[in-house]
Amino acid sequence: MTAAPMTGRPGDTRIAVVGGSIAGLTAAGLLRDAGYEVDVYERSPGPLSGLGTGIVVQPELVRFLLERTGTTLDDISVPSSSVKYVNAASGAMIGQTDVGWRFTSYNALYHRLLGHFGRERYHFSCNLERVVDDGDQVELFFSSGEVARADLVVLADGGASAGRRQLTGVTPEYAGYVTWRGVAELDALSSRTLDFFDDAFSYGLLEDGHLIAYPIPVVDAEGRVRRGLNYQWYRNVAAGPELDALMTDRNGVRRPTSVHHHDLHPDVLAGFEESARHRLDDMFAELLLAAREPFVTVIADAEVPRMRIGRCLLIGDAAITPRPHAAAGGAKACADAWALVDALTGAGDDLDGALSRWETHQLAVGRAYLRKVRRMAEVLQHGGPFPPGDPAYRFGLPAVTTV
Repeated sequence: MTAAPMTGRPGDTRIAVVGGSIAGLTAAGLLRDAGYEVDVYERSPGPLSGLGTGIVVQPELVRFLLERTGTTLDDISVPSSSVKYVNAASGAMIGQTDVGWRFTSYNALYHRLLGHFGRERYHFSCNLERVVDDGDQVELFFSSGEVARADLVVLADGGASAGRRQLTGVTPEYAGYVTWRGVAELDALSSRTLDFFDDAFSYGLLEDGHLIAYPIPVVDAEGRVRRGLNYQWYRNVAAGPELDALMTDRNGVRRPTSVHHHDLHPDVLAGFEESARHRLDDMFAELLLAAREPFVTVIADAEVPRMRIGRCLLIGDAAITPRPHAAAGGAKACADAWALVDALTGAGDDLDGALSRWETHQLAVGRAYLRKVRRMAEVLQHGGPFPPGDPAYRFGLPAVTTV
């Protein structure tokens, strides 16, 4: 039997989005607005949480909220006026640039996107186990026993994508370092430390790693917003016993990606706090120690040969998983989604050609971005030169031209 041709027309096409985070909800909202029948399948049993962590605002990241929901930048972000470069061990200023950025948080974005999409067709507890593309439709098999069918599948299930692993065999590769993350309440900080960090993106540079800090809007369970200070400390950790010890939780389970605060082994947490006290300048140490629930995540990246496999389309971290140093991973994911919807709705009778052009361009963007953040990591994790304001290390996606 010959497989039915894909039309991509809204009235003829049911789309399943696997992964209900920022990329998945952006894609789902755009597809629904274009007239497609869309369901989102999220593996978590309930609403997601980024544990309050921060995100640098890029235009692509917030475009959907600003254009489609009436949200304003002031609703979801806070501003800054400079970027500071500091020796994190001594506290000595290296330089400063008068470049302003805005900062948001995962929770601020996710809850607005979920609220806009709604929960009627947002399915929790859908952990993807198997993808079967028979040429006419795609069947998605979940660990719950549920089976979903769609004409097209958008895989937006993140850096640990189960769909990518099955379809391409690609899994992320450990980059040789981890990040400790946390958010400090403003009233937990001295006026000196608060004044230094609160209106800036701050780099803390070390010979064997680096820190970043910046203000973010913190959203609580009731939706109330307050201001906090977000930090990350990127620390080199050798693969093998050293990494295994760090990522083994208080119950003796070796976690593959993150160990959340309530699962941290007491010795691991004590070691982190001791390192902050003895290795960092007083202001950086105060910021890190003020955070109530620090946690640790491995840094890994991945690249795929294709973003389209049959009727399955990979976007965001489920396609190319970048390191975070140019602050545009979420922007890349949302740009993938916008470009995909443009390709589908503008395809006419040539859906294959439209998707091929989409794939070629988005792969080029993702690969260029991956090269950029890897170059940044080579410098930032090993004490290389990192000149204030160097345009090669500016936040954002690289400009890419494809034919």
